[in-house]
Amino acid sequence: MVKSMTDDVIQFMSQYSLESVLSGIIEMQMLIYGHDDTFIPATEYLAANALYACKENATKNFMWHDYEVLEQFAKNACAPNVEQLFSETLKMVNASDEDKQKFLQSKMMQMKGNFYRGDGYIHQLVDVARRLYAPLDTSMKDVLGFSYTSYEKTIKFIFSQYGMRIAEAYKDKYKFKTMIKALVCKSEPWLPSIKSGYIFRVYKSELESIIGDEVYKMCDYLCVKAYDKDFKKTEYEDFKILISKPFVDFGDYIYMPLLFSTLMNIPKQFHYTFIAEKVFDKQTVGVYTGNRGDVVEDLTASYLKRLLDKGKIHCSLSYLDEDGEADVTTITSEGMLFCECKSKIITLNSIKGLHESIKTDVCQAIGAAYSQAVRSIERVQEGKKFVTNSGDEIEIENSLLKYIVCVTAENFGIIPSEIHEYIEIDKTVGIPYVVNIYDLDIITQECESYEELIQYIEFRKKNYDILSILDELDAFGYFKKNGNITISIDADELVLTDFTSEFDAKYKVNDKKVFQEFFKG
Repeated sequence: MVKSMTDDVIQFMSQYSLESVLSGIIEMQMLIYGHDDTFIPATEYLAANALYACKENATKNFMWHDYEVLEQFAKNACAPNVEQLFSETLKMVNASDEDKQKFLQSKMMQMKGNFYRGDGYIHQLVDVARRLYAPLDTSMKDVLGFSYTSYEKTIKFIFSQYGMRIAEAYKDKYKFKTMIKALVCKSEPWLPSIKSGYIFRVYKSELESIIGDEVYKMCDYLCVKAYDKDFKKTEYEDFKILISKPFVDFGDYIYMPLLFSTLMNIPKQFHYTFIAEKVFDKQTVGVYTGNRGDVVEDLTASYLKRLLDKGKIHCSLSYLDEDGEADVTTITSEGMLFCECKSKIITLNSIKGLHESIKTDVCQAIGAAYSQAVRSIERVQEGKKFVTNSGDEIEIENSLLKYIVCVTAENFGIIPSEIHEYIEIDKTVGIPYVVNIYDLDIITQECESYEELIQYIEFRKKNYDILSILDELDAFGYFKKNGNITISIDADELVLTDFTSEFDAKYKVNDKKVFQEFFKG
C-alpha cells in the first residue's frame, strides 16, 4: 500500500504534544494570513489530524525547525488534489459532453470549498450572524445554556488576545539581547508562542469574567475534548470537526485552533442546531427560518438605498388574489430590478463535489429565486396588481428595462457566472444576475449611481456566455476598468482573475491594524 501524505503528517505530528502542534498551527495562520489563503483550508486539515495524532506527553520538543516542517506540510496540502484533478481530467477525454459538464461542475465546487477569498468578508459575516441569531438569544440561552451574543463576545475576545499575545512574543524574539543569545548559543530556537508559555491558552476563568457561567455550557456544546480516542485520520477533502466545534477543551483552558475558518463559518455556526438537532420547538425553528430570509431581503433593500430613493424600493410586494410575493423590487425608468433573496446554505455533499447535491442546492437557491422573479415580471406584463406592506394595491408600469437579480446568502463560487449551465433560462426574460449578499454590499458602495449598477448588470448579462469568474469582484473590477463593453476575444471563454486589487485596501482584511480595530476590547 502506498503511503499517503496524511500518513506522513500523522507520523510527524505524533512526536509532539497536542498543545505544541496547535500552537504552531495558530501561529502559522497569524504569520501567513493575507499572503497565501490556501493556508486556511490547509490549517483545517492539519488541526484535524493533530487531534488524532498528538498525545499529551511528547517524545520531542516542538522547535522552530519543526514549525518550518509543519509549514511545508501546509504548502504541500493542496498538491495531491491538483495532481488528482489532472489525472481525473485526462480520463474524461473521451466522455460525453454531458459527463464532461458534470465533471467540471463537481470539480469547480470542490475547488470553491478548498479556497477562500483573502478577506473572508469578516465584517459582513459577523454582521449577518448577529442579525440571524441575536434575536434568538433568549431561546438559545434557555435551551443551550448560552446565547449567540456570548459566543460572539468569546470569539472576539480570543481573537484579540491571540493578536496581542503573539505581538508581545515576537517583540521579545527580536530584542537585541535575545538575538545575541541566539547567535552565540548552539541550542535550537523555540517557537515564540511556546517559549513565552503556551500563549494561546484561554482559561475558562478569563471567559467567565466576560460572559459569566454561560462559558461552561458553551464549552460543553462547542468544544472537542483533547486526547479523545474517537478522533480519526482526516484526508484533505473530508469534513473537519473543528468547523462545527471550534474549541479544544484541555480542562481549565481551551484553544481556538482555526482563527479565520471559525470567523468565516459564524453565520452557519448554529444553523443545523436549529434545523437538524431538534432541540428547539417548532415555533422557534419557524422564527429562525423566517429570519434567515428576512435578513438577506433587508440587507438587499438597505444596500440599494445607497443608490436609489427609498420610495422607489418595495419590499415583500404580495400578489393580489394569488399566492406569492416579490422580495425586493425597484420601480424606476432607469431599469427595474426584481431581486429575489435566498438564504439556502451549500450542503456538505455539494462541497465534496457530488453532482446531484450541487444541482439540488443550486435549484433550491438560485433556480427558485429566478423562477419567482420571472413570475413577478409576467404579472407586470399582464397588468396584474401587487399589494404593499401597508395594504395599498399598486400596478407596476411595464417598463422595457427589467432585470432579475438573485441574491444568495452563500458564495456559490463560479456557478453565478455559468448559471445558464445549471438552470433553465426563460427566453423572454433572459439570464439573471446572481450575486451573494456580501459582494452586493461592496458593489453598491463602489457604484457611483444607480445607473452605473444597471450598466454593470447589463455588462454581466450581455457577456454571460464568455465570462467565467470565481470571484464576483474580478468581474466588477474589469467593468470599472473597461466600462460596459461587449467583450470580444478569440476564445470560447474569458477567465477573469486579479481585478480585485483596487478594492483590497477597502475591503480585504489582510493587515493587523484592521483586525485590531475590529476585535479590540
